[in-house]
Parts: sequence; structure tokens; C-alpha cells
Amino acid sequence: MTKFIVEAWSQGWIDKNNFPEESLKAFQASYANKSLGVAFSGGGTRSAACTLGQLKALHDLNIIDEVKYISAVSGGGWAATPYTFVSSDKMEQYFGRVLEPNDIDSSICKSVIKGSFQECITKAPILMSLVRGGVSGKGDESFAYSLGNIFLKPFKLHNPDTHFTFNEETLKSAQEGLKEGSKNEGFSFDVSRQGTPFLILGATLLNEDGFNSDKKYHIEYTPYYSGSRVSHKDKEFIGQDDYFGGGYITSCGYDCIGPYKKSSVNGVEKLLVKRVPKSLLDFTNERAFSLADIIASTGAAPQEITSNIGLGALGFPEFNHIPISIPKGQNQVAEEYPHSDGGHLENLGIMPLLARKVSKIIVFINTKKAFVPDIDSPLNSSLNKSLKALFLPINNLFGLSKFKTNIVFKNGQKELLKIIKQFTEEVEKESSSGEFIAKNTLVAKSNLVTKSNNFYGIEAGQHVEVTWVYNCRSKAWEDSLGDRELAEVISKKKKLFGTQKGLEDFPHYGTFFENLKGIIVLTPLQTNLLTNLSYWSAKKALTELSN
Repeated sequence: MTKFIVEAWSQGWIDKNNFPEESLKAFQASYANKSLGVAFSGGGTRSAACTLGQLKALHDLNIIDEVKYISAVSGGGWAATPYTFVSSDKMEQYFGRVLEPNDIDSSICKSVIKGSFQECITKAPILMSLVRGGVSGKGDESFAYSLGNIFLKPFKLHNPDTHFTFNEETLKSAQEGLKEGSKNEGFSFDVSRQGTPFLILGATLLNEDGFNSDKKYHIEYTPYYSGSRVSHKDKEFIGQDDYFGGGYITSCGYDCIGPYKKSSVNGVEKLLVKRVPKSLLDFTNERAFSLADIIASTGAAPQEITSNIGLGALGFPEFNHIPISIPKGQNQVAEEYPHSDGGHLENLGIMPLLARKVSKIIVFINTKKAFVPDIDSPLNSSLNKSLKALFLPINNLFGLSKFKTNIVFKNGQKELLKIIKQFTEEVEKESSSGEFIAKNTLVAKSNLVTKSNNFYGIEAGQHVEVTWVYNCRSKAWEDSLGDRELAEVISKKKKLFGTQKGLEDFPHYGTFFENLKGIIVLTPLQTNLLTNLSYWSAKKALTELSN
């Protein structure tokens, strides 16, 4: 088996010295003075299409150069990962065709640019890819194989034997560790595009071991390191307690077993690990911890269900997790756990930015839940639950208990009411459909102070400016559409059996089964319109922000 040496940063080291990227020379030179973080929410191909348009807006307004971090979850990560790693000469291919509303018509929207990310969304045969992966013996790599073929292969980023890293500095460090451990050259890496914001993908580790099972822990994947900074302990009545997190490990060392040897250099641990031996029924060769693995994990929404009903991973990601910070006398041994969708815990991606003390944040809420104000009782307004959960406890387990893990802002009810008030002022009721529609774009701004949140490792007393951009229909955008017949189709009220060219739910497409022909597939018309609306809305919101 291939052995190699990786770095590990404990929670104590990070609390004292800051996050690992802050120590990189290139990061200090080009990123240290940036103060903006951008979060893209989960939501399958709906969010992926939105994220594509929003990234294009960030580029066209040159705001992307001010962004220090991109944090993404699930479908947002499906778009943000190839964006981060695609080469500069393929950027135009990645974005495809994004149009202003007056240039949009039905004939243009019936097709997507070949090789673009829009085409990935419209050609996502995830079920067949999963079946092919299972039949070929890929086991818990099946979902990664599927998503890699869909979202990474068009940009030459899908190779299960290729690691990933941040820049030349981290590449050199990783290669030295690989050579030192195995005396074997030839390891390949995808390197993020120079100057691109530092990427953080959110995922959820599911612990189902022992009597004290059904625990969830937040995991971060970055081009440099992966893991969970915060230490967690699951106490067991019988047997050894389970430990999780407590720091990060170089990303090429995640999903490895060990450690077999430990040393320390300037307080940073060096761990000797090795790639996981394959099981008897797994016919694949040794594989790297790859980009396909992390996009599969961040977007593995069904895995929590399959695990809970006893079906196991069912082709979804299972990775070995080495706890970094453990009490003296306890064994620091890797164990394999399901690594599932980030949205199982926090679907907006804001927590990693708050943990890194980012002072200005834009959160794109690419939700399927339309905002519907309740004038008499504003807190009962229809609103994305992940947003509400940052301020107040929300119903969990069919209303049988309250989910409080994500509360992170002081004066929660008061601050949430301010956001709802801003949203309410931005919408009007459409006479033809009875739906609420934004006059321009649905955006709210907050100046907030954090509460201590030990689960995510967020300190109290941080002042942060947050701009919330909410997925919503826009009257101004629809009025500007060059194709008036298309605008009329969009404005029609949804019927039991839709006749609106698949736009009955626009722009709040379902995360799954929006169309009968595929689990996550959107049509070219659906993809084009959602990407273009998100692009236009983001430009409006970002222009206001820059002013």
C-alpha cells in the first residue's frame, strides 16, 4: 500500500496561529487584505444553475478580485468546484452563454453551449451513472464516479487517481510528503486556478457506531486541507468512546488510514498514513482523494435516508476520518464513516466564513421555497428554513423537537424580523397569479453580531455585514424579457398539470425530480432562464453593495 506523510493542524494550533492558509506566502501576499466572503447555498442543480449566474456576475463586476473565500454546499459546490479548478483558457467554456433579459428568447434558450457548465446541468444522468458505477465494482465511489463524469469531466478535472491542492507552495509540500513516505514518484494533482478565492465545501459526517449513534458533524473540504476544526466526542455506554475532528489534515491524506508514525515540526504534526486497502468485492485500484470525492460528499443528500433505513452508503461516499485532537491515552485511529450532504447541518455555507472571522459576507440563498410575507405575523412568513435557523430554533423531527445547533447571531428574533421586513418591502402580489414577486431583486442587508457557537467553533462578539440574496421571481427582469410570450408563460399560475413549458415552478425548481426524465436534470430552457435571472439579480444586488 502507498504510504506518505501529511501535515495535521490541531484545534489548539489553529486557535493560536489561525487557519492553515494564513501561513502560506501566496495567501499572505494576495489574500490577507481581502475582507469579502461569498456563500452559495445547496439545492441540487437548481442551486448549481443559480451559482453559475452569480459567479458570472461577480466576474463581470470585477468583485471576484475582492473575494477571499468562497464557501459552498451541495449544488452550490457542484458549480463552485470546477469554477475554482478550471484553467483560465477554459473559463469562457465554463460560463457558456449568459444573457441580459432583452436578449433572451425561447429559441436561444432551447439549447446550451456545448461543453459549458449549463450543458452539465442539462445532461446529468445520475441514476444510470450510479448503476454503471455499481456494476463496475466502484462501491462507495459510485456517486463520485457519477458526479465526476457529469460536472468535472468536461473541464478535464475528473481523474480518480488525481489529488487536488491550492497552489505551487502546497503542491510542493504535498509532493514531498508523498515521496518521503513511499519513495514513489508520479502522483498527480489538480491545482486551483491562480488568484481564485480559497474554496471551502461543507459536508456532514454521519456517525452510526455503537449505542450513541445518529450524530452529525460538520466537515470542510478545501484545496489545502480537510476535516473539522472542532473536537467532538460521542460517549459510549459500552466500548470505547468515539472522537471526531479537532483539526485538519492535508487533503491528499483524507480518507487514509493510520497514523502509523507521528512527528512535529514547529507545532504542526506530521503523520504517516496510507491509502485505504480495497475490500474483497471492490475491484477498483487504489485511488486518490479527488475532486469527484468532495463534490459527491457535499451533494449526497439521499445518503442520510439510506443510512437511517439500514441500506448503508448505497454507493454514496464513505471516507476514513482520523481524529486530530484526542485525549492522552486514547487511540488515534482512522475509522470509515458516511460523509454526506453539507445541507444536513447547514445549507447556506455561512459557518466556515464566520469561523474565519470574515467581516463582509454575501449569502446567495438559492432556495426552492418562495418568500411569502405574513403581514399580521411576520415570523410566520414563508422563508427558507436554513436562514431562519441562524437566528431562532426551528422545528425538527416533524415538529417533535427544536433544532438549535445553527443559532449564531445575537438578538435573533429582532434581527430576523429586520430581514423579513426588508424582503417584504421588496415584493408585491401579482394580480394574474396571486404570487409574490420581487419588484427588482430580493435582497436584504444586516449588520450582525455573533453569539458563541461551539459546534462550529465561532467566537462571540464578531461584527459582520451580511447581504442576503434570495432566489425569487423579478418583475423588472420579466418586464425586460425580449420574448414577451415567454414572459407571459412565466407569469402563469401553476396548475395541477402544468402547461408552462416546465416553468410552473420557476425559479424554485425542485431539488429532485423537477422533470420526469431525470432525478436532477433540468431542461435547457429551465437552466438558461434560471442562470440568466440569477446573473441579473446578482448584478443588481452586488452593484448596490459596491455603492
